[in-house]
Amino acid sequence: MLETVIGVILLITYLAFIVYAAKGGNLMLGLFVMAVLWSGLGFLGGAIDWPTINSTIFDGGPTGFGSTAVYIIFGSWFGRVLIDTGIAGTIIRKAVELGGDKPGLTCILLCIVTAAIFTTSYGPGAVVAIGVIVFPIMLSLGIPKPLACGSFVMSVGCGLYFNQSLLTQAAGSMVIGEEQYQIGPDWYQFAAVAFVIHFVSIVLMVILTSKGGKKKAHAWAASAGADASTKNVGLLGCLTVLLPVTLSIALGINQVPAICLSVLWALIFTGNLKSWNKIAELVQKTFHDGVADVGLVLGFLMFLQMFVKAAGSCKDLLAPIVSPILPSSPFALFLVFGVLGFLALYRGPLTIWGAGIATFAIVAGATNLPLSILYPLFYIPCCTVTTNVCPTQSWNMWAIGYTQVSVKDFMRQVLPYALPCAFILEMVAYFMFAA
Repeated sequence: MLETVIGVILLITYLAFIVYAAKGGNLMLGLFVMAVLWSGLGFLGGAIDWPTINSTIFDGGPTGFGSTAVYIIFGSWFGRVLIDTGIAGTIIRKAVELGGDKPGLTCILLCIVTAAIFTTSYGPGAVVAIGVIVFPIMLSLGIPKPLACGSFVMSVGCGLYFNQSLLTQAAGSMVIGEEQYQIGPDWYQFAAVAFVIHFVSIVLMVILTSKGGKKKAHAWAASAGADASTKNVGLLGCLTVLLPVTLSIALGINQVPAICLSVLWALIFTGNLKSWNKIAELVQKTFHDGVADVGLVLGFLMFLQMFVKAAGSCKDLLAPIVSPILPSSPFALFLVFGVLGFLALYRGPLTIWGAGIATFAIVAGATNLPLSILYPLFYIPCCTVTTNVCPTQSWNMWAIGYTQVSVKDFMRQVLPYALPCAFILEMVAYFMFAA
């Protein structure tokens, strides 16, 4: 009887956290409070003992996230290297030249470049640094502000199906016991399909929204927005963008050595390997900036890990209550997640970057489904909706502010494309991972 009462209280606090997250509450502090509450309630219900609270939840949670934090830092560093060596700027300028005086085509080409960059780069700093180049070009071409903002942030999200930093970040959050999902060939096959479907949704948005611009634009004017004074990088240098993913998929090289090799490649083919002092200065500056870019992200994730461990420890108290109302088949789960993708907005119950981490613990405990099914089930809404278009995502918030678009206009622009995309990907994921 006591266990049932405790389980109900856990669900009430879970619903309260959803409301708190949706209203824009500080998630770092909110997750810490939830970890304390669920640890205490789990202790009262007999599901958690003191050694678990002391060692597993509040110490083991953050410290166990160490390797994933390293991947995030290196991904952010790589993004800064692409920017400071001129690689990102060169690729953007070439896209503008190729698009000529056609605003819609130029917008699509810039989206391709952005998506390619964020298959490997990570962090709000990298998004901002690319955005301040891309947005002036789009706006100088007469592309409507909501379309410029929406197409850019959706292009960032498009690359994240391959992005090792976000993939390992999600895997480190969705843990069952000590088991963690391993990114492998099956995921990369899905990522390729997801990338294409996601990008098609961006192209449709550009085609259906763009009216050819409000004024006549010229390629030279757009190029000015791309910082034409910066020296162009050669083709081999530009290939750096795709190198970490290629090394990981084709040769099985792990993320950190793949990024280090890619940085060395970038230094060689951008002419930055001539002086030891200049190498040291560039590496030190980009690493410093990369860490600074993701400092708050890492803080959020450390507190998230405390709650992850607490929620996982309480699953036996929640399973008897939740199991009868959960869909009984994997297909039904994927269908429900696809239809209710909007619940990943505003840190809601379907995003692991918010209240959804408790949903994961509940679903994992009640269904006993393997991580090979649960990982794609939960990753899609958190990537395709939360990081892709949610206004609470830091870089989306920055893009909305930079382009001076209202949140209402932004949501009207992106949701008709992002939500169907999430639904389609859930269905594709079911047939690729669970059928």
